[in-house]
Amino acid sequence: MTSGHSTSQHPTSAQPTAPAAQAAPAAPAAPTAPTTPVTVSTIGEAMVVLLPESQRPLAETRRFDTAIGGAEFNVASSVARLGVPAHWLSRLGDDGFGEYVLDVATAAGVLTDAVELDPTRSTGLYIKETVTAEDGSRAPRMHYYRSGSAASAIDTAYFRRPESSAVFAASGIVHTSGITAALSPDTAAAIADVRAHLTTGAVLSVDLNYRPRLWAGRTTEPLRRLIEQADILFLGVDEAEGFFGHADAARLFAEFPRLVRIVFKNDAISAVTAHRADAGAGAGDGTGAGTGAGTPIAVTSCDVPCLTVDVVETVGAGDAFAAGYLVGLATGLDDTSCTRIGHATAASTLICHGDRPDVVPTPVELRRIIDATPAEWSGWSVAPGRRLPWADTAAPEPAAAVQTSTAQRTTTQRTMGA
Repeated sequence: MTSGHSTSQHPTSAQPTAPAAQAAPAAPAAPTAPTTPVTVSTIGEAMVVLLPESQRPLAETRRFDTAIGGAEFNVASSVARLGVPAHWLSRLGDDGFGEYVLDVATAAGVLTDAVELDPTRSTGLYIKETVTAEDGSRAPRMHYYRSGSAASAIDTAYFRRPESSAVFAASGIVHTSGITAALSPDTAAAIADVRAHLTTGAVLSVDLNYRPRLWAGRTTEPLRRLIEQADILFLGVDEAEGFFGHADAARLFAEFPRLVRIVFKNDAISAVTAHRADAGAGAGDGTGAGTGAGTPIAVTSCDVPCLTVDVVETVGAGDAFAAGYLVGLATGLDDTSCTRIGHATAASTLICHGDRPDVVPTPVELRRIIDATPAEWSGWSVAPGRRLPWADTAAPEPAAAVQTSTAQRTTTQRTMGA
């Protein structure tokens, strides 16, 4: 080991349960942002993505386009592009694909000081094939080649490296997901104790990203241990029901006493931020204080509807949502503003074929997203080939935003990604 230089959607009408919920204000309150946003760091694998030319079936493909994907890499990339300092902690093969990943990270503004290059293990790879269902709709199918990858060797020793320790020390928010915990027994053990490496006051954000196939034949106890350490949990309503057996915020707060904020992504309907209303001093600041597991839990919530999107592809939209939300959190914004930025960033991902958005909102556009009235917000729709509704009309429109996709698209729906 040598040191380097640094989902498919399933629409549902189910709603997360939030007893004693309080309605969000009709319009977002004027946010008070710190002078400098806190640094966000993510932990997880990046892979090179092979895309069959002209979306041909894999058996008929002889040429491929390339891209980069991976949940936590996607989050770090979008966070950095949205203007918040972002580190990415991971391992890559000391190979050409690893260099490619680092080039893309650098171009996005992601800080890669803690990335370790492995001379014996390879950079992960996956192929994104577009398949046609019986009803004629088209959707991506992923084929992963990541077993034994460099990232699967992320372990406790990696977290203890001086480069990693320096990143943890600089981070106000650290984000990872259930995918990282599932990569290997080494990553499971490291992630299950990640809180030990964070500074006091750092916020641990976890996206459940529960993938049953990754856990087949293995206990999910490391994932539960990760959630036990989290201050913030992102999850889809369908994921919550599949993993926990319910989507009841009060029950989750009772089961995981450190949690103070749960963000339920209810597919094409809305995103709901639930708060532990009676959290004690220190809850969510990394000290572990707060309401005990046996205390009745009061919950407040903020529900922000999704945008209407003419969807091209759903892969990466959930990561984009988390990135946008964390950018709002890192800059001191309220729940409604955080969620709107998440929705807008996800919508930009849903209208392209990559795992990350072609364009992200500029500072002027972020202000427009935050300041939109409820009526304006509900009337916005996003589609390939159309100017984004929050676009800064004084600036030239990015070429990527006006390209019309040649792919067959799904039915228009209100969505923010799974």
